[in-house]
Amino acid sequence: MPETAPETGAAQKAAAVVLAAGASRRLGRPKQLVQVEGESLLRRTARLALEAGCALVIVVLGFEAERLRAELAGLPVEVTINANWSSGMGSSLACGVAAARRMRPEMDALLLLVCDQARLTADHLRRLLARHASGSVAVTASGYAGRFGVPAVFAPGLIPELERIEGDHGARKLILRSNPRIVDWPDGADDVDLPRDLPLRNEKRPDPS
Repeated sequence: MPETAPETGAAQKAAAVVLAAGASRRLGRPKQLVQVEGESLLRRTARLALEAGCALVIVVLGFEAERLRAELAGLPVEVTINANWSSGMGSSLACGVAAARRMRPEMDALLLLVCDQARLTADHLRRLLARHASGSVAVTASGYAGRFGVPAVFAPGLIPELERIEGDHGARKLILRSNPRIVDWPDGADDVDLPRDLPLRNEKRPDPS
């Protein structure tokens, strides 16, 4: 059954991996650059991972990497480029997790995020990390729309499996078979995949004058 996570955070050696390498073909424009309250989804997601207290934040770029890298200027994050991004999310996931393992081999949790969840908050990420740290579980995932998925926190023992994911698959199958602890997050259902999903009510519009 889904659990209600505590509001307090947990100090831990957590690394975060933000997957942001795709071309957003269904949207027709880079979802990484969609603006929410004057900030791109890419920068916002990376910033929230930092605010949640992650000791290391890795952002995986691929499509138009140099253009998107500029969105992260001034943030203390590490950027890794997946040259094979077009083969699917799996390669970006493996790329980011491998980088996290190299840079922070002593991590005690790995937080996995995507950059198209427009209602993400640092508070939800803190709750995930706190709930994961409160007991011995392999995965702590977000629950929304009758299912569960990312953002999700993985125990270090799952890193080898995350690095072996290939093709156009993310971590969902691994989460499903890991009997995850669930933290309810109804806003997770609001992601940006199609033009109708754009959070236009929150976008910063140009001054008509």
